[in-house]
This record gives sequence, C-alpha cells and structure tokens, in this order.
Amino acid sequence: MITDRFVAGRRTAAAGLALALPLGGALLAAPAAHAAVTCGDTTFKRTFYSNTSFSGTPKKTDCDTTVDQNWTGAPVSGTATNNFSVRWSLTRDFGSGGCFTYRLSGTDGLRLYVDGVRKVDKWKNTGDAGNSVPGTFCIGSGSHSIRVDHANWTGLSRVKFTWPASSDSKKPLAPTGVRTTYDAATGRANASWTKNRELDIKHYRVLVETVGTGVTDWTTTGTTASYALPKDGQKYRFCVQAVDKWTNYGAWGCGPYVTPPDKTAPQVPYVRASDVSVSTVMGEPRVNVWLGQVQEAEGPLFTLWRASAAAGPFTKVATMDLRETPGEQYLYDETPAQKTTYYYAASATDAAGNTSARTTPVAVTTPDTSAPGAVTGLTAKADAGAVALSWAAPADDAVSWQVYAAEGGAAPVLLGTATEAAYRDASAKPGVIRTYTVYALDAAGHRSKSASVTSRRLVAPATIVSLRPDADGRAELRFRVPADNDHGGGFTVYSGTSVSTARTNPRGCAATEVLSTDAFVEYGCVVEGLGASTDRYVTLFVKSATGVTSTAATPVRYADSVAPPAPTGFTAVPGASGTDLSWTASPAADLHSYWLRSGRVETVDGVRTCGSGLLSETLGADATSFRDPEVLPDGEERCWELRAVDGANNYAEAVTVYATGVAR
Repeated sequence: MITDRFVAGRRTAAAGLALALPLGGALLAAPAAHAAVTCGDTTFKRTFYSNTSFSGTPKKTDCDTTVDQNWTGAPVSGTATNNFSVRWSLTRDFGSGGCFTYRLSGTDGLRLYVDGVRKVDKWKNTGDAGNSVPGTFCIGSGSHSIRVDHANWTGLSRVKFTWPASSDSKKPLAPTGVRTTYDAATGRANASWTKNRELDIKHYRVLVETVGTGVTDWTTTGTTASYALPKDGQKYRFCVQAVDKWTNYGAWGCGPYVTPPDKTAPQVPYVRASDVSVSTVMGEPRVNVWLGQVQEAEGPLFTLWRASAAAGPFTKVATMDLRETPGEQYLYDETPAQKTTYYYAASATDAAGNTSARTTPVAVTTPDTSAPGAVTGLTAKADAGAVALSWAAPADDAVSWQVYAAEGGAAPVLLGTATEAAYRDASAKPGVIRTYTVYALDAAGHRSKSASVTSRRLVAPATIVSLRPDADGRAELRFRVPADNDHGGGFTVYSGTSVSTARTNPRGCAATEVLSTDAFVEYGCVVEGLGASTDRYVTLFVKSATGVTSTAATPVRYADSVAPPAPTGFTAVPGASGTDLSWTASPAADLHSYWLRSGRVETVDGVRTCGSGLLSETLGADATSFRDPEVLPDGEERCWELRAVDGANNYAEAVTVYATGVAR
C-alpha cells in the first residue's frame, strides 16, 4: 500500500468529508473536440489522445462522473484500437480536507497525480494482465487537483479509480452563506446555506435560537430549513453545523436575526388571594393588590378590574404603568363601599398592546368603621360538663365574639373569642354561679355593647362501677366521679325493686375513697340492709359543696350470686298433731326466707333419698320452727328438706331430716 501525506503548509490529520462524488459511469454530453468544455467542480474533465504521450490536439474532451472504463476497441472516433491515451482531471474545493483510500487498477499505463505530485506510476505495456495499486493520500483544506492518466498500447483497455474518504477526526468547516427570511403570511422563518465542500458530510444540524437561548434543533441532509416562529416580537435566527460521517461536529454558521411581529398576549399576572388586602384610609376602605411577584415580561401596563359577582361584569378601577412608575408594586381601588363583597382581577398589557386574560377573581369584603350591633337572644344551657352559651348571629359585619365571665363581685375575665355564635365554658366550677358577658367584634376590631346572662354548671353524675356482695356477703357499691367535679356535699344512695323504682328507699352507704386518678375518683361503700330486702336496684346522687345535686346515676342491679349458709340443727319430732320441725337460723346477712318441703323416702341405686314432695312452704327469714300438720301413720317413714334463701334468690344446699310414725 502506498501512503502519502502532505505536510508542508497543511495539517496532516485526516479530516471528515461529507460530499461524495457520484459512482456511476454515465457520460455527460460531449461537445466538439476543439470546443472549450466546462465540467462541474465534482466532475472529471476527460480528454482523449491518439497517442500515448498526450501530445497534440485532443480527439475529444467531455465530462465523466467516475473513472471506470473498459474499451475493447477505439474509445472515440479518431483514435485507433491501440496506442491511445485518456486523461481525467478534477480541481475543486475540498473544504476542511481529509484522507482518501484509493485504488487505481487497469491495463497498460496507469498514473495518479494529487496536486501535481505523482502517487502512482505504472507506465508500461502489461497486455491484458493489468495492475491494481492501492494507497492513501491526504490533503489539507481548500482547493486541490486530482488527475488520472491511462495509456493503452495493445490489447484490452481497462481503467478504474475509486477514492472513498477514510475515517478521520478533523472537524468539517462551518456552513457559509446562511440566509434567513421571514414570511409574514405563513408566520414561518426560512433559511438556506451553501453546501459544504466536504466529501464526507453526513448531515447538517439546524438550531433555531432567540438571543442567547436555543429554541429547537433537528438534522437535515439538505441545505434549507423552515420553522414556524411564535409571534412574540423576539429575535430569532438559524445556526447550522455540519456533521461528517465520522461524527465530527464542525463550527456553527449563523444567519441574521429576524423578528416576527408581536401578536402574543403576555402571561396572566400571578395574583394570589394572599396578595389582596384591605386597609382603611381616612376612615374609608381601600383595596390593595400586590404585584411584587410579577415578572417584567408580563407587561409594562397592569389593570385592576372589579365586579360584584365572580362571573362579572368587571369594571376597570385602576391602572399601573411601569414605564411611568418603575418602582410601583401595587394596584389600588380607592372607591369601594363599606361592608361590601367585591371580586378583583388583574390583567397585563405588553408594549405591543397585547392584553392577557384576567386572573382568577379574588373575593374581598370591605369593613366599616362603626361598631357592630350588640348580640341578641343570649342564652345559657348548663350540663355537667360545661355551660353552653348561644346567641343570634347578627346580620351586620361581626366576625367574632368575646366571652367574659365573673363570679360574685369579682371583675369579669376574658374566657375566649368565638368565631361562631356559640361558646362552651368547660372551665366553670360545678354549682358556682357565673355571669357571662358577650361582645361582638367586627374585622376592624370595633366592639359592640354588652349582653349578659347568668348560669351555673351542673354537678356531674356518678358512674356506678359495680354492686355485688363483699367477702361478708354484704352489698358493696363501687362508683366513680370526675376528678374535676365538685362532690364536696357527699353522696345519697337509693334502692328499689326495679329500674323505675330505684329511687324509692334511701339507704345508708358510708363512702370512702378507694382509687384516685387524674380523670376520676373511685369510692366504695356497703349499702345498708340491701341484701336482706327485696330491693334489687340501686342508684345514687352527687351533691356539690354548694348544695347542687347531680342527676341520678344509671341504676344497677344487685348482682348477688353467693348462696347463704345452710341452717343447722334441723330436727323432726312426730306427734299426735303432726310433726314438729326445728332448726338453727342461717347466719347469712342478706337472708330472705326458708324453703321447706316434705316427701316419701326412696332408695335409688342403694342410696336413700327424699323423693317427690308432699308439702312445700316458704317461711320468713325469722322462722326457726314449723309443724307439718299431717300425722304420720304408725311405722311410715317421711323426709323433710330445708333451704335458706337470700335476697338475690340464691338457695343454700338442702339439709334433710327423716322421721317414722309411732303407735298411739
């Protein structure tokens, strides 16, 4: 392989080229041999001679896109089959230059010249065998000449020259002659540029930019581009960059700026609800709209609009021109009425006269300078948790209410501020009388005349935890009261036979504290006489130190499930008037009665039992004897069972006694 590189006066690095010469072998139309022939700068000029020394007047001159011929006879009229020569020459601008991997092949004489320097010299009669010579030549930027000479002495005449660009790292030249026009009818900017002289260009990168900022880019293999510009009055231009097949990017070539007319409305000003405020000037309201966050590009002129409804219609009430007052940040409505709701919106107008849409309306209610009316219908409703105050919401501009409270002759104290026509005072002490005073406030802080009412918080009822027998069988009551409640007056306990009668009978119950937490205090006491009575439901009341009594606690049922002890000493003595029964009383504290029955003696599976009853009696709790009036026949055996029963209807285990009739 032959490799030559130009060094002197040129860069030796290979450069990417983007314009490839045609590869086809078609001939262009040839003029007469003696006439001047002009070929394109990418096309070889070809001359034919009737000798092998290129002397004399050429027999023909024409243009050839490629060097690729195979003649078996005379190539043109006026030459013989043998002893002729052909010369191909090309001079053109190669852009940034580059390296080319060539191959020159054919029969007989073959020569290659680059810028007049011979690169191939195979100049002899080879017959039909021929030669094939590869190599590489590199050229710098600018204009260069390529020449191929072929001589045929005898036999076939063949010649072929290929020279594709090889890979390099040289950047292609920047496109030149970038021109830009604007078509107002279509709104498009059109650009064109001169095709690069590179032989290895892949495509062009097209960039549309405004001043200092890229807008969009794309690639094309052509030399024209078009883009629809926004009608915003900004300057735009096209910049073009050549990219070769080896992905080398050249410098940008940019055209002049064009400016489309400004038909684009500025963006809607950024106005938030928090940017709109109301102030009072000389006793009258003024609406202030802050535009400190608005961008300069939105417009030099801003307009404030006002309406009585969100849907409009809107009326212009103020303007602000930044060209006249560049430091201004507010739009003002100096004419709103008092105690009126308005809707405000703003718009921007740019220097070209384009006006934006209006902002989303912001509702503003203007205040007044007079105090609101006093509250009416003030009432107080007390329960165990708090005193609930309520009043009629006025139709004027009151926005909040101050609530004061006083006890006895003390000065009123501010409890809080309500934003609705109600207030719940949970700080009141149960049973203590408070005087409440309420004032209305408007948005400007004006306070109305007072309105008062007197009330006191109720004492909270107790919550019964349990009612069941203690270890001694007595009815023990456990209950809780809120820790913050006043129960200094003690507790009153009642009992009854049902829920509805649970407040019938007062019962003694000496309460003692058994548990205390931040939320409640738990007490316990023994309900006197409950177990021995027929009452099964208990409730209680709480009394404050001032004598205020709570509502009743929810009644609970006495849950006694413990059977009383059985009676002892049970005996039966038959006699002429019946059988006398006697026993020792059960020691149960809540003993209610005894149940007695008699029966015949039966033996079941070898066990003697008291069978089916003959007699059934319920006896009082104070009974310790009973006469069964039936006289036992002589020799007949009877049995009696006795059970103790408490007030919760719990039965003791039965005690049994046996007796046999005797002769009389």
